[in-house]
Amino acid sequence: MKKLISIILAVAMLLPFASVAFAAETNEGDLPLIYLSGQHNSTVYNSEGQPIKDAKSIDRGAYIKECAGPVLEKLGEALLTGNYTPYVDAIVDACVPIYEEQILTPDGVAQEGQHILWDCETVKIEKRSTFGIPAYNFYYDSRLSPLDVADQLDTYVERVLEATGAEKVNISGRCMGANFVMAYVAKSYRGDYDHPFRVQNIVHNTSSVDGYIAIGALLSGSIDLSADAIDRFATYYLEGGELIDDPAIEMLAMSLVSILNHAEVLGWGTEVIEEIYANVADQLIPRLALISNYGRNPCYWAMVGSDYLEKAVDFVFNTPELKEEYAGLISKIEEYYELIGETNEETGNNRYVDLLIELDEQSINSCVLAKYGEVTFPLFEGSEITGDARGTVTELSYGATATRVDEKFSEEYLIQAEENGTLRYISPDRTVDASTCLFPDQTWFA
Repeated sequence: MKKLISIILAVAMLLPFASVAFAAETNEGDLPLIYLSGQHNSTVYNSEGQPIKDAKSIDRGAYIKECAGPVLEKLGEALLTGNYTPYVDAIVDACVPIYEEQILTPDGVAQEGQHILWDCETVKIEKRSTFGIPAYNFYYDSRLSPLDVADQLDTYVERVLEATGAEKVNISGRCMGANFVMAYVAKSYRGDYDHPFRVQNIVHNTSSVDGYIAIGALLSGSIDLSADAIDRFATYYLEGGELIDDPAIEMLAMSLVSILNHAEVLGWGTEVIEEIYANVADQLIPRLALISNYGRNPCYWAMVGSDYLEKAVDFVFNTPELKEEYAGLISKIEEYYELIGETNEETGNNRYVDLLIELDEQSINSCVLAKYGEVTFPLFEGSEITGDARGTVTELSYGATATRVDEKFSEEYLIQAEENGTLRYISPDRTVDASTCLFPDQTWFA
């Protein structure tokens, strides 16, 4: 079976978008394929039936142009006076209007009347072509907790099975979609639903289940301001890279670039820049987080990753008053990690790892698709590792060993791999070693 899946995956990798590995439904007894794409796969409407404004609808160029003057003026004042509060206020004030329509309540639920038009209970069950692959697409409000959406997915799976006469499904999740898939798989497997477990194969495509460094490090305040990180950051952004797709974080990045420019002009070293960041971090990042998608939506917290979680919660909800105000949201975050991300003291693994291993032993297979070769968000510790901009290839592949984006494995490393019998797992460009992946023989890279 694993060899068959590998062949299907190899064919899928030739497609423009290799996310749905189980393309041929003649495999596994014509099992239907359910596909969950990543963030923003559904438009959210308000109680009056009008689409709500979100960060994707913002003209980022116009936004930056409009806000840059006041923000940078306050930054200049802060550099002279040492008082950074007006600068923090200027960024937060500029960003509030972007999110006020879409922001969730402090309990991590949608504002009254907000909804997507696609309804898992009433939508017609039919296959659609997703990049040439026939699948039953599942749509969801990507702001919500994966655990809440998992219940909707269970309803949809039941309806697909009833419509097709199948007993099980194959399921594929891309990016954030993989978190929703794993929440459903875990809840279903532990018996939360009144029926047997009904998943046969799982595809993890550029998965954020293990966390994305760009989310975890940001929400925990773990920004790396070493000389090397600053150089990579400044080089990327000053050359016009378009890595950030969120206006609030782009405003923060623009300000940091401005700080770098000031530092260069004034001849400051990295120690001074670190001091500037230290003056704003515990004000700016938590406040930005709680007025934007990053800190207010359970789905983003699902992408923080276990390594950052405790620090991130304490950093964002940094007072007893905030912890009380956002108790409902924090509860959703903790519930997700108790199911998926919490470390199992007996095995030392995250719970999702133990679950996937157990499923694999029962021939419920996982296939992993990971991307690499792009600059990972270049201002966090570990971001020098190649990845797909938001996460490192290690995160996306559940454990691959990788080089820095500008390096290759040494000859000594290759010799050792040959002696260990793992040379075949090293990429032709000598930058990724899949032998350390959770499923080295079921993981593919692009």
